[in-house]
Amino acid sequence: MKRSVWIALALALAAFIPVGASTFVALSQEELVAQSDAVIQGRVLKVSSFWTPSGRLIVSEAMVQVEETVAGRAPGVVTLRTAGGTVDGFTVKAHGFPSFAVGDRVLLFVSGAEGRAEVTGYQQGQYRIARDKAGAEVAVPAIGEGVRLLHRDGTPAAAAKAVQLDTFKAQIRDRAERIRPLEN
Repeated sequence: MKRSVWIALALALAAFIPVGASTFVALSQEELVAQSDAVIQGRVLKVSSFWTPSGRLIVSEAMVQVEETVAGRAPGVVTLRTAGGTVDGFTVKAHGFPSFAVGDRVLLFVSGAEGRAEVTGYQQGQYRIARDKAGAEVAVPAIGEGVRLLHRDGTPAAAAKAVQLDTFKAQIRDRAERIRPLEN
C-alpha cells in the first residue's frame, strides 16, 4: 500500500513539471558580472545557423555590433555562438539558450569577448532592449517559455523583471568596479 502511495505522489508531482522544460541554476546579477569578460549593449547584425561537424546539432552564430561596452573589454563586433537554429527546414529549439534575430537591440553578459564568445548564464545573460509605455528604454530579460530557474538549494527562483536600461547599466558598472576595479 505504501508503495502505491509513493508512486501516485511521484506521478502527481511529475504532472506539474512542464514538458520540454530546461532547468538552470539561477545566477544573481553579481554572479553574471563576475563570470563575464564583458557586458555589452549592441545590435544584432547577422545570424547564421549550421550543423556542427558531427552533424548531430544545429548551432547559430550571431554577430553583434557593440554600441557600448558597459563593463570589461570587447571588440567592436562580437560573434556569439549558441545552440539551436534552423538549417534546410530542420529546426532545433534549445530552451534556455540565447536566440537572436537581425536588428535586435540587446544587452549581453559575455564570456570570451575576443573572437567567438558565449552569453554568460545562457538566457540569464541576455536582455532585449525595448521601450516602455513612457518611451524610456528598458532591459527585458530574455528568459522564455520552458525554462525553470532554481536556487542552488533546489527552491524555485523568481523571474527577473524588466528594468530601466540606464539604472541597470549603472548597477552593472558598480558591481564590476567592486569585483575587478582595475579592469573597468
